Amino acid sequence: MTSESLARAEPETIRRIQQNLIGYFGLFEGLPGVTFAKGEVTLVASTGYPGSLVLGSSIQANAANETVHRTLQSIEQRCSAIDWFVFPECEPSDLGDRLVTLSENKEQSDHWSLVGKIGGPGGTWMLAALNALAPQSRQVSSAFHVENVTDLEHLETWKQINAEGFGGGDYQIFYDSFARHGFGPDAIAHHFVGYLDDTPVTSATLILAGGIASVFNVSTPERLRRQGYGGAVTLAALQAAIGYGFEDAYVWSSPLGRSVYQNLGFEIRDVGIREYQWEKSSDTA
Repeated sequence: MTSESLARAEPETIRRIQQNLIGYFGLFEGLPGVTFAKGEVTLVASTGYPGSLVLGSSIQANAANETVHRTLQSIEQRCSAIDWFVFPECEPSDLGDRLVTLSENKEQSDHWSLVGKIGGPGGTWMLAALNALAPQSRQVSSAFHVENVTDLEHLETWKQINAEGFGGGDYQIFYDSFARHGFGPDAIAHHFVGYLDDTPVTSATLILAGGIASVFNVSTPERLRRQGYGGAVTLAALQAAIGYGFEDAYVWSSPLGRSVYQNLGFEIRDVGIREYQWEKSSDTA
């Protein structure tokens, strides 16, 4: 299914998604290896996690090439690839076309090139009304329960099960970000661990920002999948969002998670994002 065949989300929903993404990635600002900047170009760039994305652009048309060039130069020590998300309200209105033209000018693009599906939707985006969530369709063991992370010891458990579910790697930056951010009702990020009796088996993070809820970092180790744990922890996070007064949620889904979210009532939508993935040539990276 292409973005052209999908129903387009409402402009206000798209604005909220953008602000939610900025709220999430802003949690990593100032940590080692991470650049987070807000301004005419809002971006996160990192040597590893949490990734590198342009999340907003408000650029004067007569300075667009110079600003893009300067932006790419400013992050080249942090990353060798970055996804430039162009939202419907980004400026100038023809920014996507300008990025393509700039990429074709090798002198101006300074060894950066656009790769992949240029101008594509940037992944699978899914929306749900929280008052219309579907009940968990897969029967989960009665020994399964979900706990909200409220302290550093519990956050360490979240980190370990999250990293295992995503195949390993150093997830310390997530721990550092969320530990610094703190816990409680006023937090942007809320974390959940699902247990089978006393054994952690799945995890998720709820982000409450921009007037919309989102779920990130849903992770279940491979040996524990297809038992309903991921869907159950996601549902618990979304029910917490209802408790905080949120009415709508989105997810940025991997292919693996798509059916899980659909079973909960999420629908694939066109949220207006168009992706322009820049990659720096290996001889200059």
